[in-house]
Formats: sequence, C-alpha cells, structure tokens
Amino acid sequence: MWTLCRQQRRAVSPNKPLERKKMKKDKWFTALPFVLGCILVGFLSSALGGAFKKQHWYDDSPKPPLWPPQWVFPTVWIGNYIFMGLATWQVWRYRQKTSVTKPLAIFAAHLLHNFSFMPIVYHFKKKSVYVLMDIIGLFSGITTTTEFASVSRVSALLMLPYLCWLFFTTFIKVLWWRQRC
Repeated sequence: MWTLCRQQRRAVSPNKPLERKKMKKDKWFTALPFVLGCILVGFLSSALGGAFKKQHWYDDSPKPPLWPPQWVFPTVWIGNYIFMGLATWQVWRYRQKTSVTKPLAIFAAHLLHNFSFMPIVYHFKKKSVYVLMDIIGLFSGITTTTEFASVSRVSALLMLPYLCWLFFTTFIKVLWWRQRC
C-alpha cells in the first residue's frame, strides 16, 4: 500500500524532486559576481558622490532624534547590497525555468538609481532632493521586490531587510526635511 501511494505521488509530480536537485547544483560561488557587483555599485556611488568627504550642508544640519550614528549607514548598506546581490542571484538561478528578463531589468534600473543617488544628492545639496531620491528608491525597491517575488519567494525574503531600511531612512529623512532648523 505504501509503495502504491509513493508511486501515485511520483506520477502526479515527477519533476519537482529533479528541479530541486538541479537548483542545488548551482555552486555558491556563482553568487559572488552578483554580491560583489552590488557592493561595487554602492562604493562607486559613494566615491563619485563625495560621501567620503565632509559635507557641511549635511553633516552640520541638526538631525531628528531617531537618526542613527553616521557609522551605521555604510555598515547597513554593505549588508543591504549583500542581500540584494543574493536576491538577484536567486532570480537569475530560475532563468531556465521562467523568464527573468523583466525582474532583472527592473532591478538594473533600481541599481542605477542607487548608483546615481549620492552624486545627485551631494551635487544639489538640498534636503528636498535627498527626500525625493529616497522616495523614488523606496518605490523602486518595492517594485523590484514584487517582481522578484513573482520568480522566487526566497529572493523576495532576501529583499525584506533592505525594504525595512528604505522605509526607515525615508521616514527619518522626511522628519529631517520638515525640521525648520
């Protein structure tokens, strides 16, 4: 009887175990270009934007009480870029089972926004531009995560810490922008 049940289950879904085995064959190191690429985008954006130099308009401006210490931002962003790279890798792994062109194109546009963030913000030196760029990034991040979820639940879960950070930083930057100091 048990043998019959197992055979019936195999007859209903013969490909699922094979698909899982095939997905597991991807070596972890194939994720490295995705992770390092995302980290590189963040580093280049900061370097080109002048984030490693003192920005008086930003540094000397009073911040709201929820504002974390300045060292938290680059630390969290490194983690975010690692998770974004892993999420992108997860989507890329499904390329032979489903079309991943749209989710990866949306992610590329989002990464382009992240790359342009610091150069644009530090060029204009205005709180309003900072907040606008954060709001665009938040909606872009939500769109990217939604597209990733349509391909891989794991990739969407990997994007959640990043989305939480985007919500938090957008919130504190709106508070900062609304300050009259």
